[in-house]
Amino acid sequence: MEGWHYPRTELAEQYLGLLALGINSSLAIIAPRRKGKTLFILQDLAPLSQKKNYIPVYASLWQNINAPHEGLIAALEDAIASFDKKSTLSRLLNTKIKKTAVSNELLGKMEVEFADNPSKPTSKELAYLDQLLNILVEKSGKKTVLLLVDEVQHLSTSSQFDPLTHTLRTMLDKRQGKVKSIFTGSSRHYLDLLLNESKSPFYHFVEEKKFPDLDVSFIEFLREKLARNHQITIAIQPLCKAFSDLDQSPYWMMKLIAQIITSKASVKDSLEYVHQLIEATEDFEGISKRLKPIDKLVFLALCQGANPYSKELMAKIDNYAGVKGVPSNIQRAIKRLSEANLISQIRKGGYNIEKPGLKRYLEQQS
Repeated sequence: MEGWHYPRTELAEQYLGLLALGINSSLAIIAPRRKGKTLFILQDLAPLSQKKNYIPVYASLWQNINAPHEGLIAALEDAIASFDKKSTLSRLLNTKIKKTAVSNELLGKMEVEFADNPSKPTSKELAYLDQLLNILVEKSGKKTVLLLVDEVQHLSTSSQFDPLTHTLRTMLDKRQGKVKSIFTGSSRHYLDLLLNESKSPFYHFVEEKKFPDLDVSFIEFLREKLARNHQITIAIQPLCKAFSDLDQSPYWMMKLIAQIITSKASVKDSLEYVHQLIEATEDFEGISKRLKPIDKLVFLALCQGANPYSKELMAKIDNYAGVKGVPSNIQRAIKRLSEANLISQIRKGGYNIEKPGLKRYLEQQS
């Protein structure tokens, strides 16, 4: 929906300010999917970075989920071409925004997060990637290249991507001062493997920053647009509640707003419609079929903030899961949930829920 972008300029200033300090030349912006990271990067951070003497280059590692190096190569080729054609990088960013908007409309098909046929880049492709960055640095002159890499956790989902991970780290190391980077990531489990495991090339190389949820000012922004552009007046409380029910996802909230406008539907009916879209898009039915009974019980317990090793849960597993409610079985269930990107374990203890909407679906099926 054009004209509905909620600007977060202050947040973009904060992130670029951290890079300007010079303590770290790489940041990772972390939040679950559908929290608005990509459009923030393209519509807020990248344009602001241009005003601060950066050359922003956006690449998604999910452009080709089986060959993430292709996304980086294409992004650098496009940036170099924009110099050669004397076209503005703003036009290139606008094209990326439009492509993102189109892909966001492809609802109803299962979302793919993992490679089904991961491809290891050849040494020639990796050398070409390094060469492209070198060319771009030369063309940038006194400006600094800012690599904006989306879904960086994808690098840790397959050993086939290890050569790319090592090459990317080396590329950034060689050009500190001339190239800076901001990564986004949506799986805290796989980000942890990439950024905090001692064997990873990116171990302690990147400063991790949380991408904060939007607050009530976003809802006020939506209410004003509805009233001014569509003469629809809605109280703030039901919109705030719907936003909370949608796990504070601006993406899904905009689907709700679109339903209100196009179908003249109530907030309640629009929310039910969006819940159905979420179930289809995230393939909750398929996920549910793949989960073992113990996995479902453990997942729901974690959603409620319960101790997965409590006597109550162990008894429940004994009675309903067809396996013994013992710590070893629970540990295996947690490992399966983590690898499926349904949860992530916090190093200081506790768990993050990566697909909150799945809780509602599983509870409805039980």
